[in-house]
Amino acid sequence: MARLSSSKSSWSTPFVVFFTLFLLIVSLSAIGALKHIDTDSPDVRSETETTDQQPTPNPVKTESINDLFRNFSNDLGRLRAAYDLIGDADEAKLIELFDQVIHRKYSQEEGSNKSELISLISTRLAGMNLDKTVSLYESQPAEVAKHMLYGVMHAWASEDFDEAVKFARKQDESIRSVALRGIVDASPSVSSSTLMQLSEELGDVAYVERALANRQLEMDLADPDQAWSNLLDDPTINLSKNFYRVKLVANAVIDKHGTTEIDDLLGSIASPKLNFELKKSILSNVTLNDPETAFNMALATPNDVFGTMLTAVINTWATTDPQSALERVRALEPSVVRDRLEQKVVSSWVQINSEQFVDSLDDIPVELHDTARLSLVGQLSKDSIDDALDVLLDIQDVKTQEEAAITIVDVWMDSNPEEAFEWALSSAQNDPYRDQLVNSFLTSLSKKDADKAFDLALSQSIIEERGVGLEFVVLDAIAHTKTELAFSLLDRVRPGNTLLAASETVATGLIYDSRTDEALVLGKQLTEKDQESFYNNIAFDIVTQEPPKRIVELISALPVREARTTMAEHALRFHSFSDKPLYSADEIEKLMQHVTSDYAQRFRLRQHR
Repeated sequence: MARLSSSKSSWSTPFVVFFTLFLLIVSLSAIGALKHIDTDSPDVRSETETTDQQPTPNPVKTESINDLFRNFSNDLGRLRAAYDLIGDADEAKLIELFDQVIHRKYSQEEGSNKSELISLISTRLAGMNLDKTVSLYESQPAEVAKHMLYGVMHAWASEDFDEAVKFARKQDESIRSVALRGIVDASPSVSSSTLMQLSEELGDVAYVERALANRQLEMDLADPDQAWSNLLDDPTINLSKNFYRVKLVANAVIDKHGTTEIDDLLGSIASPKLNFELKKSILSNVTLNDPETAFNMALATPNDVFGTMLTAVINTWATTDPQSALERVRALEPSVVRDRLEQKVVSSWVQINSEQFVDSLDDIPVELHDTARLSLVGQLSKDSIDDALDVLLDIQDVKTQEEAAITIVDVWMDSNPEEAFEWALSSAQNDPYRDQLVNSFLTSLSKKDADKAFDLALSQSIIEERGVGLEFVVLDAIAHTKTELAFSLLDRVRPGNTLLAASETVATGLIYDSRTDEALVLGKQLTEKDQESFYNNIAFDIVTQEPPKRIVELISALPVREARTTMAEHALRFHSFSDKPLYSADEIEKLMQHVTSDYAQRFRLRQHR
């Protein structure tokens, strides 16, 4: 908004940041991303309709902070109105608005608006009257003042860098980094060494390093020839930390002079790894304007057996002209690389414009139709499960069908996991891969809502061919990531093979969570026969996770002789192949008490070699 930016040049940076966020919210709302808005509310519907019809600010008259909250029920409308209100305000009005913000009572949902308004108003005011803003800042409690500091320091540093630094040094240590950011953002001409020294003093070195890197890039891109010359004189040009800068400057040189510079640019980079990465970046950039040249250069790359350079070109070309990209790829000799590139182009084509792609399907080679439909399923399932299911019916290859079905249920579970689960279980089309589909569904749902996944698993009877109940799939999915939850769900597992398998997977999770003692106790609830399997199967995990001395102590805690033998033999095997001894002579003798006579004989032979 012109009237807001023209009043005072030094005020703008924080507001621009805030306005960028405002624009982001506007764009997200257009695709329904503002889920926190109650769209069933008449007020919100009315305001949303107004937003869709009129890109200009809402005509509701807003003259105070209370008006912002009275007239607008969502952040979008409130932000727009605040932008206008503060942008039109003179100094006296800004002070009045600031006082209103400070003294207004806010609901829990409105709390974030308070800090945003404080920052916005103080930043605008600092550009008009710095002394008054500093006075206001110093009179506020810390909870309010911290939201004013960036704007104050930005305006102050724009006028007097040294005085701004003196003021920043007086601030509480917890907020000095905020002061530093305001100063740095307002000081593009201050030397790098001065800003780095200040960053070490005020406590945000990383922020200043990023700011200086961005400053350097701006200078580089303004004169890429000089920038490349400077890089050639820099002994660190071949270090990975400088690759981002090298890449941007090299591409800027090519944009300026053309592809004839590519060989010279690449010849300047001695590091094989960085040279390879730079060529990928250059070819990808050249593809935007001259894809044929980029493709031919990629094709001529020696020893590129995996088609890495071609992939870089196609990744870009497929987003700008997928039809031409596919025609060019189809002209290659048949190979694994060609197959992969074809799939990449088709997938990108679908993502760019699924409707256009459907109309062009007859122009696509028949052998790529299933690949195309798989990508189409991924796109359609985001908006319409029914449409995605219709496309699934046309897929011929069973393996591709399975991939598509998994894609559908992965999306479907977010809106209606019960329906998705029922479809996975009952649809006749899923017969060839039903077990894989159900397992994939439960595994994915377990990571999002393990309790829901467990309830769904228990709702199904145990199928004899499978041998265990589906609750095992859930526990297996979370045993290592949500160990405590998996442990608590064991009480609900059905007895028999399901309980045995579930106990073993949860025990493994406990062992990897440094809870081996609990894992050992877990097996005692099982039948004597199942205990043999349980302790034997977790013995190896214990050996890999516990220190050697602990192994010697734990081995006697295993109630099953075969398990003690398994643990001892694994422990001694690790000892034999270790670069340095894991066990003392006494500890080895204790372990040897549990191994078979044949193993003991083999172990002693190895030790004497």
